[in-house]
Amino acid sequence: MDVERYKAGERASLVGIFGNLSLAAMKFVAGVYSGSMALVADALDSFSDVLSSLITWIGIKISYKPADESHPYGHYDAEAIAGLIVSLMLALLAYEFAKHAVVRLFHAPEQVKLVALLAVGVNLMGKAFLAGYTKKVAEKINSPALAASAANFRVDIYTSLAILAGIGASRLGLYALDPLVALGITLLIFKVAVDISWRNIQRLMGTVPSPEMVEEIKRLTREVEGVIDVHRVRVHAMGAYNKVDLHVCVDENIPLKKAHEIAHEVQVKITENMPEVASALVHVEPFDEHHRRMHFSKKE
Repeated sequence: MDVERYKAGERASLVGIFGNLSLAAMKFVAGVYSGSMALVADALDSFSDVLSSLITWIGIKISYKPADESHPYGHYDAEAIAGLIVSLMLALLAYEFAKHAVVRLFHAPEQVKLVALLAVGVNLMGKAFLAGYTKKVAEKINSPALAASAANFRVDIYTSLAILAGIGASRLGLYALDPLVALGITLLIFKVAVDISWRNIQRLMGTVPSPEMVEEIKRLTREVEGVIDVHRVRVHAMGAYNKVDLHVCVDENIPLKKAHEIAHEVQVKITENMPEVASALVHVEPFDEHHRRMHFSKKE
């Protein structure tokens, strides 16, 4: 278990929770005082981000529970499930945001106080920090849950820009600009939600991360002395990690003990050189006439 990875993910989740909670409280007070319905709505969105970060934190925490009889391969998929939940929340947010924009399009608001502009400016800086920090940690530890949260924070930046435009338009009497821009951003939110959902669904279905990963596994395996051929390489995604199983051919005349040592060396070679691989199951086969016909005749 990578303790440093767990600590980094937990820390990023907690920063998201407390950061969003602070921004939400600030926007709610400023929205009520200034008379900005959009800012109050954005504050409610930030409260939902707190829930999103909390779900991410729970997902990461569960994913690091050790394997047990019911979950022999561990609980890594908890992160992908958390990412999927966050994406569904993002889609729901887009729906609510679209409804709010349509209502405002036909019911022009009154001019809002300038304090709303200050609140949105502070929120923009806060969201930019949260998005950048969370994305950096997500890429470093390959966390699907944190990647979903980072995407959510980036969407919040565009939402704030739309609100900023709406407040500015309100000061100029152009009340229709805010809801029109908001509707455009709603489409972006939907796209981000669909992209995140699809990535996490692919992980939960065990889709191979990339053909390049399979080729790298084959390359590392062939470097192990005693391996004549490698085939039937299968990669199964488990949250932020992957489970690998593969077949290797060795000399049919070597002792069983030697064949076992080669298999163990292959396991070590893969897991030590590919941090994203949690385990490697190696099936050893004798390189006999059958395997010569099956694998080498095809290459020729």
